[in-house]
Formats: sequence, C-alpha cells, structure tokens
Amino acid sequence: MALKTALAAQVGLVKEVTYGTYVAPTRFIEFVSESMKQEIDRVESKAIRANSRVMRSDDWASGTKGVSGDVELELWNKSFGLIFELMIGGSAVTTTATGSMYTHTFTPGDLASATIQAGVPDIGGTVRPFSYTGCMVNEWELSSTVGDPVMVKLGVVGQAETTAQSLASASYATGLELLTFVGGNLSIAGTGVPVNKVTLKGNNGLATDRYFLGSANRSQPLEADLREYSGDFEAEFTDLTAYNRYVNGTEAALVLTFAGVANPTHKLVVTCNVRFDGETPTVGGTGIVTQPMSFKAVASSTDASALTLAYSTPDATV
Repeated sequence: MALKTALAAQVGLVKEVTYGTYVAPTRFIEFVSESMKQEIDRVESKAIRANSRVMRSDDWASGTKGVSGDVELELWNKSFGLIFELMIGGSAVTTTATGSMYTHTFTPGDLASATIQAGVPDIGGTVRPFSYTGCMVNEWELSSTVGDPVMVKLGVVGQAETTAQSLASASYATGLELLTFVGGNLSIAGTGVPVNKVTLKGNNGLATDRYFLGSANRSQPLEADLREYSGDFEAEFTDLTAYNRYVNGTEAALVLTFAGVANPTHKLVVTCNVRFDGETPTVGGTGIVTQPMSFKAVASSTDASALTLAYSTPDATV
C-alpha cells in the first residue's frame, strides 16, 4: 500500500536548456522541507457603479504569476554538484591523481535555471507532481551547528507551476555519506578557529520583478546588483586577534571545510577573502566569554572571485 503522508514525498530537479521550458527531473536528493508555491496576483477594479456595495465577479481579473519558496537539504558527499552550480554559477571539473575522485570548482558565474518537481502525497496515497519551471536560486544559506548535519537552504524564484506533468521516477545515488559538524573546520589566515556554529549566506541580486505587457508570467530574472556573500560565527574569546581584525579592517582568507568522517577525501571546501564586521566581546554572566564575528566576502588583487567552492566527490559530472 502506498504511503499517505509526506513519507512518500520527493524532490527532483534538472538544469533547463531554455528558461521556463519543462525538462523531466533526473537528479533526486533527500530533502528536509520544501515550500515552493505559485503566487497569482489579482487585478481589482476601483470603478464606481451606482448603488453597488460589494465587488462583483466582473470587477476582478487574474494578474501576474510567479513561483517562490525554499528547499532545505542536508549536505551529502554526492549529487550536490548541480545544487552548487545553481547557487554559484560556472564550474570547472578536475580529476584527482587516483582518477576515482573529482573536484568540481565553482566561482561566481552565469546562473542557470532549473525545473524543480515536488512530489506531494495526498491522503489517498497518490503522489501529486507539482512542477516548477524557470527556477533560479536568488538566495542561499550554508550552515553548520554542533550536533547536526550541515544544512543547505535554497531560496528559489521561478516562472510557473503546473500539475500536468507526470511524476518523475525517483532514484538516488548509492554510497551516500552525510556530512556533519564532525568533519567541519574553520580557519582564518591559515589558523584553525574552534567554533560551535557557522553560517554562510549568498544573495545573487536577481531582478525578480520582470513583468511586461502581453504576459502574466515572470521573464527570466537577471542579475541587477552585486552579489553578496556574508556570514557569521561565534568563537571563544581567546585573545585580541579577531577583535583587532575587526577594529583595523584587516582582510584575511577564510576557509570553511566539511569532510566526510568515513571518507575524508569527500568534502566541500569554501574559500573566501573576507572583511570582518565583528563586535567587542562583552561579559553577560559567569560563563566563557565569546567573540561573535560577522564577515563579508570581498574581491581582492589575489582573489578576484571573492569566493570559491570546491566539491570533492566520486561524481564525475555536475
């Protein structure tokens, strides 16, 4: 008997050839939650009709349409190349000396669109396909906290929703390993910093309001602002090093690594040149004094991209 709850749910995606043109999903990833939904504006008449007290059926019409929502995932050692390409842009793939591992390197580049399909089970046991075309990642978040898996959250904007497409048959990669805080490491200027949580966020600066006469659908969002990569972490107050970077405006290389425990060569390494926007450590009780730090990635003469993401995986292709 088919499951009749979200236990039967699925999420699949695929990169589109043409923006907004449906492609059957081929990549399926275990997910934590999704909030994709269609938004339809209503155009309402403001005209006065003698003795009318309420709006009539012919006083309104459907307006602009669009799609938005979040997809929340846990980070795995496989299947995430496409996710990172949608988040960051262009990629290059290099093969390690053994030939069994591949490193997909992503730096800010042209953003692709994708078709995302959510399989939503109804209480009768039928998984209903909600397909979203023209999906682009406008915002994203990578976070890690002691005790938890590494989390990836995608803030998606899209063009259209349909239930007319068939439900794609879900298949998942084998040999998966969950990447967690245990394989995590944060270093600044080459020195490891013990932290219990860290967050890195990206904003791709997309213009999502591209609507024109003749169509209710959103035209492809274009980059209309500088991309912003920022984050924060909290460390114990050990000395004045971090504080002085904040006060003196000293930039430094920040490297965030998440590696598998069983397979440490399977890993995600994020490298940024950052400016620190921290704060003065304060005493709020008898416990260990902490040093909260926020940061923002900035391009430099030695790191023009400001951010590089390297994903080492057995996957030969993105």
